[in-house]
Amino acid sequence: MDRQLRTEERHRAWLPRSRSASRRGAILVGVLWVMVFVAFLAVVLRLHMSSVVINVRVTEDKAAARMLADAGLALAAGLVRAGASDENTTMPDTLTGSLETRSGSVSLILKNEAMRVDLNTAQKPLITGVLRAAGASNGLSDKLSDEILERRPDDTDPKEGENPSPTAPRQPKEAHPFRSVHEIALVRDMPEDVAVGMDRFVTVSSGLEGMRIENADPALLEKIPGLPRSVVQAIARYREGRIDGTELRQFLSDIEYNTADLAPSWRVDLSVELPSGHREAYEATIMVATEDELPYRVLDWRRLADDAK
Repeated sequence: MDRQLRTEERHRAWLPRSRSASRRGAILVGVLWVMVFVAFLAVVLRLHMSSVVINVRVTEDKAAARMLADAGLALAAGLVRAGASDENTTMPDTLTGSLETRSGSVSLILKNEAMRVDLNTAQKPLITGVLRAAGASNGLSDKLSDEILERRPDDTDPKEGENPSPTAPRQPKEAHPFRSVHEIALVRDMPEDVAVGMDRFVTVSSGLEGMRIENADPALLEKIPGLPRSVVQAIARYREGRIDGTELRQFLSDIEYNTADLAPSWRVDLSVELPSGHREAYEATIMVATEDELPYRVLDWRRLADDAK
């Protein structure tokens, strides 16, 4: 009996200590879970802050690249004006330049828009040739070229020998000039793939009826209706160095839509690289007119690509 009483007393004495130890164990486990959660939040915060830092750096690089590209445009305008001011030198239709600074470098290639077909002013054979080079069939290209020419204003002056009727005066047709090459997709019945294919051949800013045929894309030369095969072959021989410019001009002298004139607009390809390794490319079209009070005007601007490292 005494032994049983002593056993019950020892059990009652141990029970509170066991409950206290269990509570301490539960608290310890809870603390460990809190520490795990806090560590997880710290990792997430660190990853987020790293992402923010990277995004800020990329944004700063893009802003710096854009400023360098603007400097490149100023250089491009300077190259054009320097060439145009030298009356003893024939102005080339392609120019190159580069600029090195502590903030990075920019290289540029300028091509005069006379090397492209102006949708608003070019003669019909050139428009038709562009459409065919872009993938339109002969029948469709003829139809679409008429649609493009319909956007131009009528010549409202009476033709030679024509007596205008006072009772039925001629009404000028409202013009709808293209403001961007991308508007070609709005022409009625224009297939999307043809509109996309035309982009590399056309402009809206040269203001010329013709183009520099000798510098035309080979794919376009093959598709211009009525262009003699002998002219296409002569251009190929000129590009290979087998004939000189004087001989080539003899072949081109009878081509009505060939022009020796330069357009006031230039297409500029800019490549920018920063010390960080960040690179971007832009394409701009600028107008450089000697009578303009501004050094140049930006007609079009687009960012082509970037390569952040």
